[in-house]
Amino acid sequence: MNGRSPMTNKSEEALRQLALGMGVSDARVIDSRRIRVENELARICKDPGCPGYGQGANCPPHVMKPETFRQTLEAYPRALVFKFDVPTEVLLGEERFEVSRLVHETAAALERHALSCGFTAARGLAAGSCKRIFCPDKPACRVLAGNGECRHPDAARPSISGLGIHFFELSQTVGWPIHKITGDSQPDEVPMGLLAGIVLLTRETPET
Repeated sequence: MNGRSPMTNKSEEALRQLALGMGVSDARVIDSRRIRVENELARICKDPGCPGYGQGANCPPHVMKPETFRQTLEAYPRALVFKFDVPTEVLLGEERFEVSRLVHETAAALERHALSCGFTAARGLAAGSCKRIFCPDKPACRVLAGNGECRHPDAARPSISGLGIHFFELSQTVGWPIHKITGDSQPDEVPMGLLAGIVLLTRETPET
C-alpha cells in the first residue's frame, strides 16, 4: 500500500492519462520530494542571463524565490511531470516559442482539471519566459507595469527554471534521457531535446 486512498490513486492516473491524451511525449506522477530546488539555478536567469529575465511576472526576480518555493513545495506531496520531446533544430530556432506556449497551455489545462478532481490549490509550472512566449510584441508585462492583470491568465505559468527546479536531474530520476541544448549544439549529434511542465498536487489546503 502507498498510503493514499484508491480515489486519489485513480485521480492521479486519470490526470496522467489526460496528459497523454493531450499529446505529451510522456507523463509521470511522482513524490514531490524528488523535485530538487536550488537557489543557484534561479540566479543563472540573471547571470549569465536569460533574455526573459525581469520581463514577466512569472520569471525572476518577480516570481517566487527558490527559498520560498521550497517551503511551498512541502505542502504538495505529489506532482505530475510531463514532457514534450522536441527536435534540437526546433529548440535552436524561433519555433521553440510555439512549443513553449504549448507547454504552458498544457500545464494550465492540467492544473484546471486537477482542481476539478479535488486536488485543491493544484499549481501548474512550465518551461520558458511567459513574456517572450505570450507577449513578445508588447512593450511591457501589464502586471509589472501596473496597468492591469495578466493578458494570458489562463495559460501563462511560472517558470520552472526561475523557481530553481533542477529539472535536468529530475528527468534523469524518472528515466527520461535528456541533453543540455546550447547554441553550440549540433542537431546531428544531439537530435532531440525536451521541454517540460509540472502540476503540483495536494488534497489539502496549503497554508498561505
